[in-house]
Amino acid sequence: MTYKRKLNAASFVRKTKLIVGLDIPAEMAGKTIDARAAERERVEKEAMRIIEATADYAVAYKFNRQLVLPIGVFDGVPRLIDAIHDLGLTAIMDCKINDVGSTNHHIARYYFDAGFDAVIANPLVGMEGGLDSVFKLAKNREKGVITLCYMSHPAAHEGYGLQVATDEKMKQHEPLYVSFAKKAKLWETDGVIVGATYPEKIREIKRILGDTVPIICPGVGAQGGTAKVAMEAGASYVIVARSICNADDPGMVAKEIAEETR
Repeated sequence: MTYKRKLNAASFVRKTKLIVGLDIPAEMAGKTIDARAAERERVEKEAMRIIEATADYAVAYKFNRQLVLPIGVFDGVPRLIDAIHDLGLTAIMDCKINDVGSTNHHIARYYFDAGFDAVIANPLVGMEGGLDSVFKLAKNREKGVITLCYMSHPAAHEGYGLQVATDEKMKQHEPLYVSFAKKAKLWETDGVIVGATYPEKIREIKRILGDTVPIICPGVGAQGGTAKVAMEAGASYVIVARSICNADDPGMVAKEIAEETR
């Protein structure tokens, strides 16, 4: 089963398209060893609380580095992933892999060894000598690879909107995000990241991908995007992090957003 099928199966059972982002930062600077240990424990417990509160409304959980770095990829992270797996759900590492093949291989290997079911990678490095090692490892380990296409922040156009040549004579051009969408279809990725803050881009990329590659949209809530608009534009799933993690009642917020995705 490919990872995108696992997401689809979870969505079918739970009647939701919500991926919860565990964006929980820690404050480690200037602390003693004991105080840093207490802060790691606090952050891990907070992540576990959010997982337990939102599990009925999620299809997966996305980890970011502000959580993984303080609690440890082989320490606190596996405990959280075990809890997610016990709930019948999956975990995505938002590491945006973007280096040469050898380094990419080890980055992916560490995260897969920790229990992650999928990683997010940057297609800018290309396939040969870049992401080929990640795709090969993911296939061998029955894991998933999701690629960036158009991010959710205001300056996304400065990179993803750049015009790139499509022919050797450099007479034909297209936006970089269009090239990334075409690569995702060619590479048969398990999803592409497109900001919910740009519904017009979601629609354009949906026309390229059709139903072959899921569109996964961050930027709902704190960054100004909405689940309803993203889904109407063609999103397959939405990622919500800060609006849930910072809420007084994370479960209630997750429930409301899950209802929007239906």
